[in-house]
Amino acid sequence: MPLPLDDIKYEYPVTLNNAYLNTGTDGPISRTTLRVIQEKLQREFSEGRINFDVFLDEHMPELKALRANFGHVLGADEDEIAITHHTTDGMNIAMWGINWQPGDEIITTKSEHPGGLLPIYTLAKRFGLTIRMVDVGDEDDALLDLMRPMFSARTRLVMLSHVSYQTSAVYPLAEVVALAHAHGALVCVDGAQSAGAIPLDMHALGVDFYAIPGQKWLCGPEGVGALYVRRDLISAILPTFVGFLSMRDFTSMSMSGDYIPAETAQRFEVGTVNFPNIYGMNASLTQLATEIGYDHVFETTQTRTTQVREVLAEIPAVTIHSPPRHAGLTTFSVDGVAADDMVAFLKQRDVLIRAVQAHKRLRVSTSFYNSEADLMMLAEGIYQFSKAN
Repeated sequence: MPLPLDDIKYEYPVTLNNAYLNTGTDGPISRTTLRVIQEKLQREFSEGRINFDVFLDEHMPELKALRANFGHVLGADEDEIAITHHTTDGMNIAMWGINWQPGDEIITTKSEHPGGLLPIYTLAKRFGLTIRMVDVGDEDDALLDLMRPMFSARTRLVMLSHVSYQTSAVYPLAEVVALAHAHGALVCVDGAQSAGAIPLDMHALGVDFYAIPGQKWLCGPEGVGALYVRRDLISAILPTFVGFLSMRDFTSMSMSGDYIPAETAQRFEVGTVNFPNIYGMNASLTQLATEIGYDHVFETTQTRTTQVREVLAEIPAVTIHSPPRHAGLTTFSVDGVAADDMVAFLKQRDVLIRAVQAHKRLRVSTSFYNSEADLMMLAEGIYQFSKAN
């Protein structure tokens, strides 16, 4: 049985005194995660950080366990997971590893996050690539029809989000993958708003690369993320940056310039990481899997998202811009109200949301630790601001 909501809120203290509705930017840190990070830092402070036995006997197994934990989230195997710093890190690793040729083409949408767009903009300038953009707007159902005519014999990659950070549209990823593969193209996915919000199964989706963060819906510390690489592509993608973790073992580099890469997606990992945060990320994922349960996380996220849309729909000045099929985000606007002003007003009343600058709209994130009372605080805050202005 999952923890009762009161116990969950106690475990994530920031949710006790705030209507915490901004997980799509950063999720709350739990007491357990904080304790694990502090204990690891205290041990490093007391014992130092140069004990190679600790590195081999504790740190390496911790990284292995974290790959397995991320694999559980992604519906993938441990050997298909590389530990990264964040979503954009994973996107860069995957897309820079393709053997690009001048004139190759990338298909994407105009609704992508800069973390996905900036890497392909840089690739296009470096290699002379063409970027074709689909303007899907607020809808998700039209994506496939809009994307089909974009393909050509030079299409090498489709880059898109699984869940739009702007609207919360859940794109038909399996169908996009099938379409891309039929044209010989790879698919690289920004999973920043999906991992921890909806169930994932990389093998069923058929994607080639899927990058996620740890600090959003998975409630981990900043600076830890993961990249899924489809097993049969691990040896086909060229590492752009390499370090000691990229090697099969510590003896697999010669002075002649050769080295043996790790057989798994670990070959895309570079070197020293923030081990207190690695331990904290593992603690967060273990807590979600065992104490709370991912089924409960996903079910509650969907329930609260449906409820917040019902609450917002009752406010006459509010327009909801998210499509019916959703993950945990809801984008909306309030007539005659600047998004930043509303965010600031609500923050003063302990309601934490954000503005999406791309469209100057407001966005709420609803997750497993939110209550109906949180949603009422949001609605009341909107009413108060509207009356005052």
